[in-house]
Amino acid sequence: MLIVDDDARVRSAMRTFLVAHPEFEVVGEAGSTESAVRIAVETEPGVAIVDVLMPTERDGLSLLKVFAEQHGIPVVAMSLNNACADSAIAAGAYTFLAKDGYSDLLVSALLAARDVDAAQDG
Repeated sequence: MLIVDDDARVRSAMRTFLVAHPEFEVVGEAGSTESAVRIAVETEPGVAIVDVLMPTERDGLSLLKVFAEQHGIPVVAMSLNNACADSAIAAGAYTFLAKDGYSDLLVSALLAARDVDAAQDG
């Protein structure tokens, strides 16, 4: 699992949330698209969580395309702005979740994205 968000507090909260679930291993955190790509190459995560609006919509959406097209990493896209959900899906995200209500849906979305990736590899 790779967590990508420009806010260190969000990354920390996400890591804390995920390590409480034994089915996930957080292999890295990134605060920028450049570091996210570098970490993805180094760690080959099975799934990434990406803030679509970091720091601009273009950065997050371009990262979704890079992960999907060049690295084959399924992405759960997130944002406080639900208006960018369709753009995130079009850019290659497996699914989109609103940041303000993710906790109930995040685990199932991540498991589903991971399972889709595993099925494609198998």
